[in-house]
Amino acid sequence: MFPFLTNIPVLCFHDIATPGGMSLERFRAHLDTICRMGFRTISAQELLQICLGKGEIQGKPIVITFDDCHVSNWIHAIPELKKRGMGGIFFAITDFIIPGPLRTRETAPSFKPASESFVQALRYQDYSQFMTRNELIAVLADHNMEVYSHTSRHQGCFRNLTRVATVGTGHWSAHGIYDQPSDNLPTYQLGSAYAYNGYWPGSSDNDPNSLHKRSDEERMAFCVRDFQKSFATMKELNQADKQFICWPWGEFDEMTIKAAKQAGFSGAFNLDRFVNGPGTDPFQLHRIPVSHRKSVKWLRSRLLMHASRPGAMVFRKFFRKKS
Repeated sequence: MFPFLTNIPVLCFHDIATPGGMSLERFRAHLDTICRMGFRTISAQELLQICLGKGEIQGKPIVITFDDCHVSNWIHAIPELKKRGMGGIFFAITDFIIPGPLRTRETAPSFKPASESFVQALRYQDYSQFMTRNELIAVLADHNMEVYSHTSRHQGCFRNLTRVATVGTGHWSAHGIYDQPSDNLPTYQLGSAYAYNGYWPGSSDNDPNSLHKRSDEERMAFCVRDFQKSFATMKELNQADKQFICWPWGEFDEMTIKAAKQAGFSGAFNLDRFVNGPGTDPFQLHRIPVSHRKSVKWLRSRLLMHASRPGAMVFRKFFRKKS
């Protein structure tokens, strides 16, 4: 394919071989499919240079990313990538990074579903289900892969006051919204605290869980604080000149991008499916989410579509709502 017609697919995986996550067998089959189709993995730094018109497209490039840095990525994803000579990019929630050993299958904790892992982290400050600082350093130094920011806290907010559940029965992100969470507190329609003003605790000194609607100024200040903190942590860890951020749930708007630029980031990854290549805005790097339910047949069809710029543009126009 001519380079000017080539598109660079960016895949987004999460936890591997966890309850409710993608099975190890399916993950291996996905990686084998990528190899058989002739793709070669490139780094975020290479992708940035191509988007800026400073790097050449060679062959069939692809980018493989993992959100959250669940410990299963360390135990399973990295070894499987290494076996195939592939690289990966791992987006870490920097408040969840704590010192710890390099764990093995024998010494790692039993994998919990992603939702329970987040509840442990947000409500109880138990980060054992996520990669340790030493493991992230090893990803960089020993495995020559990349680690970047997934924000400081992966913070959710209530988008409106339409009640849907309680903290004990609803989405895990509610455990990180209330100042003093308890299972019987109501939850409402959820979204990213970086992309929506939303409703937030703090409207009453007498009730720390009382909700108020944030202003644009409050959200902007929150985003800048969170992004600057995460940027500093990640810069110290990976020592990279160009830093990237990955939006929680893929949600963002112009204010989110403005805050990320102010914090010092050079690019951002979302979950929108579109073109990646020369001329792509580095703060609009598009990814294809690969859930645990997606088959090899599904992956192959998406890669065939997204390997070319025309194909990616057609997909966005006609199939954006479907997958």
